[in-house]
Amino acid sequence: MIGILIVTHGDIGLSLLKSAAQILGKSFNNINCISVESNHEIHTYKKTINSELLKLNSGKGVLIMSDMYGATPTNILKELVVANKIEVLTGINLPMLMQALTNRDSELKKLISDCLKCGQDSLINLNDHD
Repeated sequence: MIGILIVTHGDIGLSLLKSAAQILGKSFNNINCISVESNHEIHTYKKTINSELLKLNSGKGVLIMSDMYGATPTNILKELVVANKIEVLTGINLPMLMQALTNRDSELKKLISDCLKCGQDSLINLNDHD
């Protein structure tokens, strides 16, 4: 099973995970959230994230999901990407997370592709939608 690490500003990741668990009607293992606060040192987060990656990787890799490209959480994560083992997606939304949670037995590259498609497909302007 692919491990999932959610790294976001404040409690965004934790709120998304709680909502996904409620909607899907179950709890999940091999997943964790790290909340990045502006008053902490970046090197502390790097140590915490590295430790979590070791715990979450059961051999199929780890998908890291973050809230916003270019912000502190993703800037920390840029250094941790290892192709086919640790991948980072930014712009997390609830449908994207639910896709990741329900398809973690696939290959990491396929899971990433499916999550990106799901995340993009869930962005809808209701004024233009039937």
